[in-house]
Amino acid sequence: MSKGKINGLRISYDKAADVLCFAFDAPKEGIDEEISAGVFVRLDTRTRRAIGVTIVDFEKRFSRPVAESVPIDLARFLVPA
Repeated sequence: MSKGKINGLRISYDKAADVLCFAFDAPKEGIDEEISAGVFVRLDTRTRRAIGVTIVDFEKRFSRPVAESVPIDLARFLVPA
């Protein structure tokens, strides 16, 4: 599994499972909500703000255009209500 960290963004990729995960800060407990088939946003249980994203079949998806591959709108989770 590959891992990286860029300014608080933590990225990991499991090639065998073809799953990409990234967290916006240090790992913390949250709940996952499937926002598109195989695309999950991890939400802070208290604030309901996005703290991470998991993409299943990541490599397979990117043989198609990005807009089709990961059709998500994170704005609804990142902008305070």
